[in-house]
Amino acid sequence: MPAYPRYASSGEGAPVAWHTRPHHTFAPVDGLPSRPKAIVAGAATLLAGAVVLALMWVFGVDTVESNGARVFFVVLWSFLAWSTYTGGGWVRTAIVAIFIVTAWGCINAPSFGASLAAMSAGDIVAKALALVALCGLLTPDARRWFAAARELEARAAD
Repeated sequence: MPAYPRYASSGEGAPVAWHTRPHHTFAPVDGLPSRPKAIVAGAATLLAGAVVLALMWVFGVDTVESNGARVFFVVLWSFLAWSTYTGGGWVRTAIVAIFIVTAWGCINAPSFGASLAAMSAGDIVAKALALVALCGLLTPDARRWFAAARELEARAAD
């Protein structure tokens, strides 16, 4: 387990990494530890969900009732992957919120089984991948890295 500095700007030999600064500009930031494998894998898994949705849509595997909704979810999963990779710890909360909204929709449907059966294969695969990513993003290494990124971003904003 890598030892992260207590304060990201303490200069304890952490490598230079890329991180999102305010106003979404990219600049190298001293003090941010290198990304744990769980962060890289989580971002890649979320991006894989977006790719699965797009491919199932393009090749006509899924019967999509709303092209706008499909575009929205491809962009959403891609954005969540990018945000994860750049230190957005809030992504974990967003994934949980997506699961809560999905569950709420299934519970409020006239038939729970019919609502699950109506979900497209791409949507099911994307949500399964998001669940796998969420498990990785909740590991202790990932939590420490997100905390270091948040602290560094707060110091940069001052």
